[in-house]
Amino acid sequence: MERNKGENEQIRIVFWNVAGIKNKENEFWKYLGEFDVVGLVETWVEEKGWERLEKRMPREFEWKCQYAERESKKGRAKGGIIMGVKKGLEEENGSGVKEERGFMERTVKRKQRKWRIVTIYSRSMKETKRIIEERVKEQEEGTLVIGGDFNARIGGKGRRMEEQQATIERRPTKDGIENAEGRELVSLVEERGWDVLNGNCIGDEKGEYTYIGSRGETVIDYVMVNEEAWDKIKEFKVGERVESDHMPLEVRTKGREKERSIKDVKRKIVKNIWREEGKEKYRARLREAKYEEGEINEKVRELSENVKNATEKKEIEIREKMGLWKNEWWDKECREGKQAARKKLRNWKKEKATKEEYKRARKRYKLVCKEKKEKKRMEEEMKMKGIKTEEEVWRYINRERKKKGEIVSDRITMEEWRKYFSELLGGEENRQEKEKRQHRVGEIEEITREELEQQLRKLKRKKAPGRDGIQNESWIYGTEREGEGFPQEWMEGIICPIYKKGEKDTASNYRGITLLNTAYKVYAMIVEERLMKEMNERGALPDGQAGFRKDLKAAFDNVERDLLWEYLRKKGINEHLVTKIEEIYEETISRVRVDGRVSECFKTYKGVRQGCPLSPSLFAAFIGDIEEMFRKGQAGVVVVGKEKVWSLAYADDLVVLAREEKGMKDMLGNMEKYMRRKKLTVNVEKSKMMVFRKGGGRRKINEWRWEKDKIEEVKEFKYLGYVMNERNTAAAHVRELVKKANKIIGAVWGIGERKFGHDFRRRIMMFDSLVKSVMMYGAEIWGWREQEGLEGVQGKYLKWVLGVDRETPGYIVMEETKRDGIRIEAGKRAIRFEERLIERGECRILQECLKEKRKEIGKGVWKEREAYFERNGDAGAEIERMREGGRAMTDELVQRDRDVQVQERRTRIRESRYNGKYEKIITEELPKYLGRESRKERVIIARFRCGNEERENKYWNEDRIRVCRIIEREREESREEMLNEDGRGIEWMKKVEWRRGTICGEG
Repeated sequence: MERNKGENEQIRIVFWNVAGIKNKENEFWKYLGEFDVVGLVETWVEEKGWERLEKRMPREFEWKCQYAERESKKGRAKGGIIMGVKKGLEEENGSGVKEERGFMERTVKRKQRKWRIVTIYSRSMKETKRIIEERVKEQEEGTLVIGGDFNARIGGKGRRMEEQQATIERRPTKDGIENAEGRELVSLVEERGWDVLNGNCIGDEKGEYTYIGSRGETVIDYVMVNEEAWDKIKEFKVGERVESDHMPLEVRTKGREKERSIKDVKRKIVKNIWREEGKEKYRARLREAKYEEGEINEKVRELSENVKNATEKKEIEIREKMGLWKNEWWDKECREGKQAARKKLRNWKKEKATKEEYKRARKRYKLVCKEKKEKKRMEEEMKMKGIKTEEEVWRYINRERKKKGEIVSDRITMEEWRKYFSELLGGEENRQEKEKRQHRVGEIEEITREELEQQLRKLKRKKAPGRDGIQNESWIYGTEREGEGFPQEWMEGIICPIYKKGEKDTASNYRGITLLNTAYKVYAMIVEERLMKEMNERGALPDGQAGFRKDLKAAFDNVERDLLWEYLRKKGINEHLVTKIEEIYEETISRVRVDGRVSECFKTYKGVRQGCPLSPSLFAAFIGDIEEMFRKGQAGVVVVGKEKVWSLAYADDLVVLAREEKGMKDMLGNMEKYMRRKKLTVNVEKSKMMVFRKGGGRRKINEWRWEKDKIEEVKEFKYLGYVMNERNTAAAHVRELVKKANKIIGAVWGIGERKFGHDFRRRIMMFDSLVKSVMMYGAEIWGWREQEGLEGVQGKYLKWVLGVDRETPGYIVMEETKRDGIRIEAGKRAIRFEERLIERGECRILQECLKEKRKEIGKGVWKEREAYFERNGDAGAEIERMREGGRAMTDELVQRDRDVQVQERRTRIRESRYNGKYEKIITEELPKYLGRESRKERVIIARFRCGNEERENKYWNEDRIRVCRIIEREREESREEMLNEDGRGIEWMKKVEWRRGTICGEG
């Protein structure tokens, strides 16, 4: 590969407790010269010493020093920070150096990205936390990296929470001890939604020690990043040096290296583009086509040719990194408007046009841009409002942050890829071919137009096609052709490797996704619909089951097909339907595709196909008799009312239940025999055991085993996204929701600034669509009770939007923005879920659970439910009677709760020592000033209305801090009309701001 010279877009950062910087050898300075930003702590350099040392420091850096301090006249000075930024790396204009004892920040730019790099030396985590919170405002984090010596041990806490993470895991570390300082640090990380690089990032997978000295080996030095920076980090390593007991922490960001040019990472792909003209042309060709009796493969080839002729071919260049920023709303019309305005400007300067002509042209250009921007914002708003799940939230965020999948290593050969996936999927090189089954055309009911249209409606546009190149659009825009047989091309799938974790040059660290031909998927979706109908009619699936199990190793790939066909026939599934499925799986062919290259094919005769619509249902059928096995064994079981439950299963999770230890161990023994008979392997590493218990005190720890392997017993476990704990409370799940919400807020804020600027309504909409939608998960269970942690997340976001101080009381912020608390929506979901169970009776097990809960009056969730009803004016028994009388209570109860909430807020406002005048300026509707376009004015008004600008409100401060020379003058002018909701007092507010800046010296 040709390598050209170019600017290094990577940033290399090192944080290091050097235990004194004087008298270091040349090798030390040579090592530091490999980095772009250097943060050194415990330098022990005092002011006088720095005057001498600065002249000897490496000249390729701009150095700044925070002096070490002496606690007494005797001994050496302690602490001290020195930060250096390489002169080739541009520092942000006007940013300067921000520092406080134990804290120093340098802000640098690489291309258009601004990095905030903070070096920390902590002597007390409470003090360090306070400094960070004051110096690094959440809504202004940018791309943030914080590193240094925190003198805190966090053990296995601080594991990065991946999107849609299935289990709660500990962070890899060689130091498993946690202390009080560490808990304070973890609290800061979780509140801010940051990530610890130690043990979480490529390069430090084991969580290496950062201190190795006379006091032992510990991890007390860390690097933390916010969500914005996480995607930009390429590698984190704990260095290996002997100059200090502390090890250097090395961070390398993603980007182009010096010897690599942007031309090296450019590749081209061809896309099929569907225009309206092409769609009509395609439909016409299908109407004209005459399919005579003949070979089905020829018909498929003819259809493929029609698709190619109907679509436009567009060649697109793919670049790994561009480093460019583009407004999504900018188009040809904007460009032409800008050119016209610039032309008028040039002509005006040459006296060939008038000033008015230029101003009109410029006004037209701005108007076009405004319209385009508003149109794009409306599109984005609709897109966000359609987001329902956490997975969709992260997909949207990652797309907006331009986060792409990891690049597949080019050091793995196509033969290595082929061999790896062939072994993984049970491919066989030399297998005697079975006699081809004769197609039984006409023995199964023909596919109807209704069935076809039903499945076509489920197809998504702009999805990658299979080997035939036919996109989903070909079926959406066309019509079906009746025919017989199963085309050979449908048997072939394309495997695309996706990086998981570990060494990128090892094929086993990748998983494969299979692209199948679209026509095959439509056909398989119809067959799957028929199969599920028959299985439900014949009771082939028990109540507790649906789908496959994630704790079965490579479950899809290990299914013995002959055993599967045998089970389907045993359950009485239509013979012709079974034959059709056998035909599909008679011989499956796969190829691996990497960066446009395609491997030789290999055949598989075992397993169900990844990506096939039939696969989940087939696997569900394959282990559909597991409940029957448990029932025959008569071990374990949990009795819920009239129902006996051995297991619960949904999608890819299976839970086995028992009331006592012996019953569970007997069930595990029965499961071992069952899995051996089915030739399936359980993933013991992902399987967990949890023992629910009541009351406190210590209990014995049981040992659980699967064959010879030990199963870990845990206190918390995530099932279907809900975190359960051993005491069966919602505390663990709510805590997880708060962590997720804080992380999402950090990612969403920057997107909102870019897309919607200071549009108050749309910034609130972003919270509802991207943050609140995630916070509501499981509200059907925990929604009876107000959750302070979740309310705090919303309050924090609203304070950012308003621009008010963090100590502003939440009840004032909620009243000012006229927002419902999280409890309103959560309570609504809990009520609706209960009413749905009563009215529809969708699941017998849930019905019985509800009956059992009714017996637990005054306990657990039922106690919270009773408190909810009493808060809103009725006892639970009275609500039950109303329901029995046919009265729908959801909307009525929600409105009552909303009214109670307003009363509670206004009572707190009336009794509060903070901002006593706010009660007089409360509005019933959203204050009008929040509709202002100027964010600066909106923030000023909000701060005055919410009491931030009157120091006398901060009653916790000393009197001398709360008074200044103009306080009396301000009191006289603080009339109610000046704080009116429409912002009419803005000029007065600006004058007050100015007087404070000039008289009191406050900026």
